[in-house]
Amino acid sequence: MDQLNGAAVFPDPDRAPSKELMGHFRRLARSSPWLWNTIQIRIGVTDKERRGLAFAAPGRPRHLTVLIRRPDAIRVEEEDGTVLFRTEHINDSRDAGFVAATRKSWLLPPQLLAPVYGDDGLVSRRPEAAYGNELMPVGLWGAFLDPVEVAGFAPGPADMSFPHPSTIHALRRLTDESGRECLEAELSRGHSYAPVNAEAPLLGPGRTRVRLDRATGICVLHQVLDGPDAGLEHRVSVIAVDEYMIDGLFTQPRASLSDVRQAPLWPIPGLADHPGPADRDNARHRGGPAA
Repeated sequence: MDQLNGAAVFPDPDRAPSKELMGHFRRLARSSPWLWNTIQIRIGVTDKERRGLAFAAPGRPRHLTVLIRRPDAIRVEEEDGTVLFRTEHINDSRDAGFVAATRKSWLLPPQLLAPVYGDDGLVSRRPEAAYGNELMPVGLWGAFLDPVEVAGFAPGPADMSFPHPSTIHALRRLTDESGRECLEAELSRGHSYAPVNAEAPLLGPGRTRVRLDRATGICVLHQVLDGPDAGLEHRVSVIAVDEYMIDGLFTQPRASLSDVRQAPLWPIPGLADHPGPADRDNARHRGGPAA
C-alpha cells in the first residue's frame, strides 16, 4: 500500500512535522463551532466556472461577502453590496418538527454542549450535536466554516497504522496577507476519510493544501495540487469576528403596519339620501369627506 511508504508520506523526513504540531492542527480543525458565533468573510475563487460561488449573478463575480450568525442566519452579498441570498425565517418555532421528525431534530447546537478539550484549549473530541446547516447555499462553504472532515470528530484508534481521515505530508505555521496567524498543511485522503457533504469534499483524490485560521478554525485556503482539478483555489478572508448582527441583516424586509388614524375615505352610495347627525364623523359615511 502506498500509505505504508514513508518516502511517499514525507519526501523529506528531516523536515517532517512534529507529532505535537500535527495534533494541534487536527484539534484546530475540530474547534470551529466553539471559536466564533458571528463572522463576516469574503470568499473568492480562481476557476472559470465559479463553482465555489455557485451564484448566477450578473457579471459572474469573483468574490462574495458572506455574513453568518450561528446557528441559522446567513446573508450573501455581491461585490457592490447587492444581496444575492439571505435567510427567509430565523428563530421560528420548531415544535412541529420535533413531533414529526426523528431524534436528529432533538440535537442541541454545539455551542450548548461541552466538548473534550486538549491541553492547548482546542477540541480533542466532539460531542454529538446539530452541526449541519441545511440553509447553507453552497455545500463547500460548510466545509470551509467547519473543516472537521480532515481530522474526524475524535482521535483515531491507537492500534491502527493510519487512524486519521487524512494524512499530513507537510505542515507549517505562517502569517497570511492580512496578518492573521494560520496553520497550513498538505493533505491527502486516508482510509477513513468521509466528507461532511459527499458532493463537495474538502480533499480531492490527490494532495490538497488546506490553511486554517488559528483564531476561528475556518479553512481560509483550499488549493488542489494534484488530479484533474489541479490549480483550483478558493480563498476566504476573515473580515470581522463576533460582531453584533441584527435580525434585519438576514430576513426579508416586511411592510410596515398601516396607520389607522389616517384611514382613507370610502364613500358608500345610498347613504347620502338618509342624512344622519350633522357632525364631521358621520359626514364621511354620507357620500364623501366633510366639508
